[in-house]
Parts: sequence; structure tokens; C-alpha cells
Amino acid sequence: MEGGLRVRAGAFMREIVFGLEDSLVSTLGAVTGIAVGTGNRYVVILSGLVLIAVEALSMSAGSYLSSKSAREVFDRRLKQDQSRLLQERVDDDTTFANVLKKAKLSAKDQSKVLSALGKERKLWMKEVQRCEHRFAPAVSSSPVTSGIVMGLFYLLGGGIPLIAYLVLPVEDAMIPSIVITGIVLFAVGVLKARYVQGHWLKSGMEMMLVSLTAALLGFLIGNLAAGFLGVSI
Repeated sequence: MEGGLRVRAGAFMREIVFGLEDSLVSTLGAVTGIAVGTGNRYVVILSGLVLIAVEALSMSAGSYLSSKSAREVFDRRLKQDQSRLLQERVDDDTTFANVLKKAKLSAKDQSKVLSALGKERKLWMKEVQRCEHRFAPAVSSSPVTSGIVMGLFYLLGGGIPLIAYLVLPVEDAMIPSIVITGIVLFAVGVLKARYVQGHWLKSGMEMMLVSLTAALLGFLIGNLAAGFLGVSI
């Protein structure tokens, strides 16, 4: 049961990690900038919710379309490979048939040999296709499911930077929001490392540094915008 769940999760690891990472970073950067620029808790929460909803829909649609396009390209390539292998089979059969005729085998024996070779080719073709499907990059078995997974995890990740603003004043919520988001991104990095067999600490720190950079940029942009527009915080 656990192994099957792990396999299914692994099939959508791209959507899970990308959805969480992108929503955490973009939402943190946006709400931090808005918090610094306006100092208004309700504006921060409303802007954050609108941003998360719109971006979740956009990312979900983008994931669906990209997965669908990748699947179509991959399937077309498989059909081309099948056509090429079929042509090679026809050419090989003609060559083998000539060899068998020169060996003066009976028609019945020739048929048996060609039939056995044909079965081997079919097995080989199936194995090649199985391996190509297994290792095909960024190709999901279900584009619809890919879009749904991306949207759900984007919503999940985007809500985390907003938690502190729901319970604390703006000036007190900023640091907890950054810290919580950084911790979650570190956990996402560790999760990614488990599936790609990378170093968990390096992956986690990389994710966390991305969130801190987003928060810093949001802080700077918020300050600049507030000063440019003459907003008093």
C-alpha cells in the first residue's frame, strides 16, 4: 500500500514540488512587499488570497497544457519508432528469406524460422516502448490529474505565508511568515532530495535561501513603492 502511494506520488513529483515551491516563494514575496508598502492587514490578506487563487488556476491550466503537449509529442515519437521498426522488420524478413532459400530449407522450415524471429522482434519492441515510457521526462500519464495536483498544491503552499497575517498584526506577522515559509521550503527541498537521490541538506538549504531572497526582494520593492507613492506606513 505504502509502496503504491510512493510510486503515485513520484509520478507527480514535478507538479507537487513545483506547485509548492512556486506558490510559497511568489506568495511570500508578494505579501511581504504588500505588507511593507501598505501596512494594512486586510489589504495583505485580500491581495494574498486573490493572488493565490488566480495563480493556482493559471498554474493548473499551464500544467495541463504542458503535460498534454509533452504526451502528444512522446506518443508521436513512439508511432514513428514503430513505423521505423516495422520497415526494418520487412527489410530483415526479405533478407532472411533470401538466406533461408539459399540454404535450401523447405518452405515449412522457412516459415517456422521467420515466425520465431517475428515473435522476438515484437517482444523487443514492447520492451523498448516500456523503457521509453518509464524514463520519458516530464510526461504524465494523465494531463488532467497533473493540472489538478498542481492547482491543489499551489493552493496549499500559497496559504502558508498568509497564516501569520491571519492571527497577528502586520508589523508582528512579517518575521513569522518568513520563518514558517522558510521551514516549509526546507522540508520541500528534503522531500525532493529523497526522490531524486540528492543531498537532503543541500536541497533543503537551497529551497530555504530562495524563500529568503523572495522575502528580501518583496521587502525592498515594498519600501520603494511606498516611498514613490508617498504612502505613510
